[in-house]
Amino acid sequence: MLRIPTVAVAGCVVLGLSAPAAMATGDADLIAAVRPETAKSGETVILTLRNCEDPIGGGLAEGALIGGETTARSPIGITPLELDATGEYPPGTLVGIATITEDAKRGTTERIYFACYSNQKKVVEATVTVAP
Repeated sequence: MLRIPTVAVAGCVVLGLSAPAAMATGDADLIAAVRPETAKSGETVILTLRNCEDPIGGGLAEGALIGGETTARSPIGITPLELDATGEYPPGTLVGIATITEDAKRGTTERIYFACYSNQKKVVEATVTVAP
């Protein structure tokens, strides 16, 4: 199970009350969100994915490959999503913590891709704006 430090959970609660989330929907009503919706390189974001067929199995979020014969990704690396154990999110929500990469292009809005392990062919996107 994902164990989010108390400080991170407190930050999520504050963000949830003060800032809108970058959200997107896709097939089968999957709902992905990134909080905060704007972050600088090196900052942490909370990723959530709702409505997986089998949330107990978890999921995955990742940015796009950078290229140049590397497996590096931007604006985040490969991030596992696990069932929320804090009770802060609706039942069945998958949660992960990612750091915006140094390679993320400042001043742009970047896509993050989400999938449930129970059906990896259904992918949903959410965006994050990389602050200048």
